[in-house]
Amino acid sequence: MPFPFTDLTGAKRRPAVIVGRIESDDLLLAIVTSQAVGLISPSSHPMLPSDPEFSATGLKVPSRIRLDKLVTLHRGLITRRLGRIGPHTMQALAGCIRYTFEL
Repeated sequence: MPFPFTDLTGAKRRPAVIVGRIESDDLLLAIVTSQAVGLISPSSHPMLPSDPEFSATGLKVPSRIRLDKLVTLHRGLITRRLGRIGPHTMQALAGCIRYTFEL
């Protein structure tokens, strides 16, 4: 996905996780980054090669899914499917969403 910078000066192509479908052809996406993977934050989830679900993600390096960096974009901007997240990761992301939005 071309993920926009928060100041809208540009965008960088990054992997993303679909965390919601909006009523049109838009998707709510969470950024996946390899930066500061070791950073412990309740608003992000690490994806490490030691995780049994890591290989299905298609990620090549340790990464983290940031639920505090969300964007709504049209599904036509998706360039390809990289992989899938497993049920344990989905459950962990649900907890990150609850924390991020204070639900």
